[in-house]
Amino acid sequence: MEYQSLYRKWRPQTFEDIIGQKHITQTLINAISLNRISHAYIFSGPRGVGKTTTARILAKSLNCVKGPTPHPCNKCERCMRITDGYSMDVIEIDGASNNGVDSIRELRNKVNFAPAEGKYKVYIIDEVHMLSQGAFNALLKTLEEPPSHVIFIFATTDPHKIPSTILSRCQWFNFRRISLADIIAKLKKIAKDEGLNINDKTLNIIARSSTGSMRDAESVLDQIIAYCGKEITSQSVREVLGIIEEEVFFEFIEAIINDDTLKGVEIINRTADLGGDASQFIRNLMEYVHNLSLAKVCQKEILNLQGIFIEDRERLLKQSTTIQLEKLFNIIDYLAEAEKKMRYIRHPWILLEMLVIKFTAAENYSLKEVKKEKDEYFLDFSAKKDVSELGKKNTGIKEELPPKKKIQDKIKSKEDPSIKAKESPINLELRQAWPKILERVKKTKIAVYSFILANNLIAVENNKLIIGFNNEYTFHKESLEKQNNKMLLQELIKEEIGRILAIECIINDNSKEDSFLKAKQENKRETVKIRNGENKERAERAREEKDNIKKRSNEISKDNILIKESLSLFEGTITEGK
Repeated sequence: MEYQSLYRKWRPQTFEDIIGQKHITQTLINAISLNRISHAYIFSGPRGVGKTTTARILAKSLNCVKGPTPHPCNKCERCMRITDGYSMDVIEIDGASNNGVDSIRELRNKVNFAPAEGKYKVYIIDEVHMLSQGAFNALLKTLEEPPSHVIFIFATTDPHKIPSTILSRCQWFNFRRISLADIIAKLKKIAKDEGLNINDKTLNIIARSSTGSMRDAESVLDQIIAYCGKEITSQSVREVLGIIEEEVFFEFIEAIINDDTLKGVEIINRTADLGGDASQFIRNLMEYVHNLSLAKVCQKEILNLQGIFIEDRERLLKQSTTIQLEKLFNIIDYLAEAEKKMRYIRHPWILLEMLVIKFTAAENYSLKEVKKEKDEYFLDFSAKKDVSELGKKNTGIKEELPPKKKIQDKIKSKEDPSIKAKESPINLELRQAWPKILERVKKTKIAVYSFILANNLIAVENNKLIIGFNNEYTFHKESLEKQNNKMLLQELIKEEIGRILAIECIINDNSKEDSFLKAKQENKRETVKIRNGENKERAERAREEKDNIKKRSNEISKDNILIKESLSLFEGTITEGK
């Protein structure tokens, strides 16, 4: 007997044989039983879920010698011809290759012919979304008012590409992906009939690789039988499909949890040396991380629904308790981006090595850098952003301040000076929380906020917050020292950093700096005076020159004979114009 592939050999022949589409098969059975058969149907859904098979079974149900019947006999000549694909009353058309207007016009001319032997003439157009706009337009009139003996069945994987004018004239059935349990059950039946030695775990691997397509699962099983014969193992399935063992991903995530960069890179290199595919590694790792996330947040039963076996389930649950959920989200995000970039990179395994470095070494390296910076730079508790100059050592602390409370080197800025403080956990916490504290003070009591902004010095020593002011801001110092204002600031600091700090306000009189500022202002005043004197001199010279010009003009006018005659005639005098 001639060999037939498994998916053709095990193609369902009745509505009862179709798995995972009960909502559709039951509707069609009832429609046939009640004689409520539509003139046009649309079957949409993913590949390999039974669209064309259901169309053929519907055609057999309508044209069977016992029909129309919801249970075709599959023994009469009509049923056998439809099953074998050469019935004259069931015409299957590939919409991808016959997508022009001429093909549809030819179909339109043939629909008026009566069926050759059955009651209905059934046109099955596969991949109907591939038809051109002109072809759809040519089909509209026939679809709206077809002959009583014609039934159209359109199958498609992209129903959104079909014009709404076509959709509104058809009954639309949406096929779903087949569940993992249904696929495994069907594969077990096939394995038993074919005499295969295969365990449930191996069938589970095949079913999960099919992503809900029964035809894909049967095709994979057929390929595996050709590779290893009747004895099928999990290892042989992984070799055929390029699937990497779960143990590899368990060790890989374990290396990330333990911050073991070397171990993670070794796993990547070992997988690459064995001929693994980087894209497949990313897809399988995403699936493993997804299952790990489910194990962390869901009940144990959800892992059973995912088709995860008991031994893997226990290991997942144990590992899920040692990793943060946020880290799992970050890994998924990185893998999604890596999958997009994979096609543009010559060595895609580099992306996976960088994944290991990012989640094992990068965080520790950042912490070391932060610690190093803490030893090199000053703390800045200022409310403002610009810190531009380093100030000189503070020299003018108020006399009542005890000698042991000396303020160290300060950072001076034009708008917001602050000082260097000893690095300690409380200093770090206050530095991070200071902007937020100021913002809350501003919202609670804006007067206190304005008093704080007048500072020229902020330091922390021995759980005490020291705020310094210049002489001209004595009012601000005294106002901030009021009990209610200090209590408000202390309470907000406690809420942000979790501990109470004593608050002390001091006069930070920087006499040297004040002298420098006074000298600078004096120089400015002198410069202004000089400029004013120069401007005055220039104005004097301009006035003298103008008077001279007028004087010369008068002398010329008096010497002019014509003017002299005019003056004597009218008894006039020459005066200056204003």
